[in-house]
Amino acid sequence: MSPSVPEAIQVFKSNVQFENNNTRRLYFRGLDAFSEYLDEIELNNIDTTAIEKNVVVQFGGWMKDQRGYAIPTRRLYVSVLRAALRFWRANYVGWIQFTREEEQEASRTSLIGNPEEQTSRHERLPEDFGNRMLVTVMKIPLPQKQLDKLEVLRKQTLVVLLRATALRIGDLCQLSKKHVDDARVQNGRLELRMEKTGRIAHCRLGVDTLEVIDEYLTARDDHSPWILIQHGKSNRRRHHSASFFKNAKRGYGARLSSTSAWRIVQEVAALSGLDREKNFTSPHAFRHWHAKTLIESGVSLENIQAVLGHSTPATTRIIYAPEPDKRQIDQIENTLQNIGDLRRKK
Repeated sequence: MSPSVPEAIQVFKSNVQFENNNTRRLYFRGLDAFSEYLDEIELNNIDTTAIEKNVVVQFGGWMKDQRGYAIPTRRLYVSVLRAALRFWRANYVGWIQFTREEEQEASRTSLIGNPEEQTSRHERLPEDFGNRMLVTVMKIPLPQKQLDKLEVLRKQTLVVLLRATALRIGDLCQLSKKHVDDARVQNGRLELRMEKTGRIAHCRLGVDTLEVIDEYLTARDDHSPWILIQHGKSNRRRHHSASFFKNAKRGYGARLSSTSAWRIVQEVAALSGLDREKNFTSPHAFRHWHAKTLIESGVSLENIQAVLGHSTPATTRIIYAPEPDKRQIDQIENTLQNIGDLRRKK
């Protein structure tokens, strides 16, 4: 038997593990807004089976027309509702009567011509994103001038690391030479405690990835402890001590900021022919692409959780695998139901 929507919302609040208190507050606010919407249209006590596939569109329209919420708030709360639908669909059979594909199709057909139409980041992520960005950045020719050369090598190192580790950009910018040295002696394995959640992300730096890093570090020839650094207008500070660079905020050798890294990724995305208004092209897109690639390769959710540093496999499932892997199921069922082979064995 399916629960009422308020009961289902309470199940979501009680069972989903959030990365931090701020995220929890935002999700709870979004779900409270959804409850207010259902109250206003006198549907708050309906069962989850009565939720219609265009509920996301209707909720978004109510926030815009009846409450006058700002666009960022509407986008956030719509994402929260979609996350709740994914959670209920993935964990409680029969609660939601429509598929994710039907929900997405309802959104697209209801918002034709609407400039505020918003699709999920998963939908806007180019299928070949990680490989496309890699090919583009590695084809950039190396200039002769030292600082110009460092700019290109840094672009390559940033993209290669984002693609290889699936780390959040804030954590990636914290990577030090010591981290890389530790990975070298552990067959490329890198365990990094993430700043946002305190969880351990289990990454792997392959041989080719290490070669790209080494080329950048060799060209720099400095004592900065960071892998990704600011270049400033000259490299005259490269002979300063590691302790100097560790505390430096600006100038050559200081740690690259997340904002600067975001700009570099957008530059490479533009060179790749990707429009950031239409495509998901931020540094975080590498994290989504990496997880998607692992899922499609048959890696278990438990192992993907370890790579991404999620608190539980349930978190990984909600974000990256809300629907069953139909392709894998088809392959198994075709093998299972291959009666011909069994007859021939007789």
